[in-house]
Amino acid sequence: MQFPRSLRTLKLTGLFLFGSMLWACAVSAGVPAFVKESIYSPNAAAVAEVVPTLAADVVILDGGLEQGIRLGMVCRVTRGLQSIGELIIIESRSDHSAGLILELVKDSTIQAGDIARIKTLQNS
Repeated sequence: MQFPRSLRTLKLTGLFLFGSMLWACAVSAGVPAFVKESIYSPNAAAVAEVVPTLAADVVILDGGLEQGIRLGMVCRVTRGLQSIGELIIIESRSDHSAGLILELVKDSTIQAGDIARIKTLQNS
């Protein structure tokens, strides 16, 4: 069956518009967040809480082996641009770790939300 020329043109135009809408939806869906993340561990974790004990305060971090934090590593704790102190990691699991405070800046305390970053050496 032969369609009149105007009806055929209308169908082709409709198919073109439908295809364009599908393409626009696919483009606007965006890229998943995990694709934009680095494949390298950040070597940092946020302080979840500080647990006081009789011997020493234990600092619990919201990051562990997945963030590159390993047993025995020394971490520098910061709040914004201000350095607060240092900890040594005494336990590390996949997504949590714990550390003991080695050093604190005078009149400072480590609080939830502070950031602990692995302290690294730089060769000159």
